[in-house]
Amino acid sequence: MRNFALLILLIVALGIDAVAINPPGTKKVKIDNTTIYVDQEEINVADWLEYIRYLEHQYGKGSDELNAAFPDGITSKEMMVKMKLTNPITGITLEQALKYCQWRTDVVNSVNEETGLGNVKYTLPTEAQYAQVIKLFGAYEILSARNKTERIIGLQSNVFEMTAEGSVLKNNGAFSRDEKIPSENVGFRCIATVEKQRR
Repeated sequence: MRNFALLILLIVALGIDAVAINPPGTKKVKIDNTTIYVDQEEINVADWLEYIRYLEHQYGKGSDELNAAFPDGITSKEMMVKMKLTNPITGITLEQALKYCQWRTDVVNSVNEETGLGNVKYTLPTEAQYAQVIKLFGAYEILSARNKTERIIGLQSNVFEMTAEGSVLKNNGAFSRDEKIPSENVGFRCIATVEKQRR
């Protein structure tokens, strides 16, 4: 989970104001008067495997919940482990992506309840949010060791990306409702909103 639980514990131990810190793996973006936190990279195979392991632990091997979470054409956790873990997860339906966002929200907020930090809500970006992010950061952000935390990468240059509306952001910057989902060419990234720290 992008080491979010570890960061929360560190924040509490050091007394750092959590409102000033981005959820791990995200970049703070202001759109109009709203602040969102955009995943710097697409959800990858390792992230999805963490979700699969949670479902397996929670519901058991062979459960409907676990079987419903496998990407298109994948039928077991063992098949996923053989995939390159840093590649974007593809073959995911819109429903699967939204369930992942809800799971990520639940996990992060279960930690936040114990620390008194504000709530985090993950979802998929809308077309309008994607358009603003591309406008602010450009289509092709290249990482270097110095500026890794300042970039959002893979927009329009890796896999196509799902939107909250069910359309797909293509490499040319256009949104398409004609792209088949699930597809080996379509992945996704999350955005987060954060409520202020509870006093």
